[in-house]
Amino acid sequence: RCWFVTIYHRVEKAIQQSVENQEAEDAQRTASNESALRNDSSTNGRDKTNWTEVAKLRLELNDAACGIAAGVGFGGMHAILLYGTLLASEMTNNIGVLYQDSCPLMPSLAVSAVYAFCFSVLDIFWMLLTFFGMRRRRMYHRGERPPSQVLREHEGQAGAYLGNTREGGNMALLSVLATHFLASIFTTADYFKFGCIVSLPATGVMVLFVAYWFWVGVGKIYMPPEDDEA
Repeated sequence: RCWFVTIYHRVEKAIQQSVENQEAEDAQRTASNESALRNDSSTNGRDKTNWTEVAKLRLELNDAACGIAAGVGFGGMHAILLYGTLLASEMTNNIGVLYQDSCPLMPSLAVSAVYAFCFSVLDIFWMLLTFFGMRRRRMYHRGERPPSQVLREHEGQAGAYLGNTREGGNMALLSVLATHFLASIFTTADYFKFGCIVSLPATGVMVLFVAYWFWVGVGKIYMPPEDDEA
C-alpha cells in the first residue's frame, strides 16, 4: 500500500510540474505581446485560451478520491484472489451446496460473501489512512513541525485526533498494520468447528472500529492544508 501511494505521489508531482511549465509559457507569451495587452477584449480571449490549455493538463488528483478508488481496487483484488476459486467451483458444481465444519449453518459461498464485503470496506478505509499517513510523511520531514495555525486547527476535536503532523501520519500507518493483522487473526477461528460464530461478528466489529477510527482520527483534517484552502 505504501509503495502504491509513493508511485501516486510521483505521478502527481509530474503532473504539477507540467502544469507549472504550461503556466510559465503562458506568462512569457503574454509578456512578449505587450501591444495586445492594451486591448481588453483580446486579453480576455487569450486568458480563456491559456486557462483552457492549463485545465487540459490538470488531472483532478486528490487523496480522498484516489484513496477510495485504490481501496475499491484493492478490495476487488482481495475478493477475487481469496474467494474467486470458490465462486467458480460453486457455479460449475451441480451436485449440491458446500458446507464447512466451521459454519455448518451457512453455505461456504455465503460466508465468503460476508468476508469479501467486510474486507472490501476495510480496504477502502485502509487505503484512505495510508494516503493520509504517506502524505504527512511527505509534507513534514523528520523533526519538522507544521505551522502553528495548522496545529491549532481542530485541535482537541473529534476528527483530528491523529493531528496534522508526521507523527500523526506514522500513527495512521501503524493503525493500518495493526487492524489488518487483527482482522486476519479473526479469520483463523474458521479452523475450528463453529468458528464462524466468532470470526464473522469479530470481522464486522473490526469494520465498524476502523470506520470510527478514521472519522475520529482524521475525518476533519484528511485533506492537506493547501487543498483545503483551494
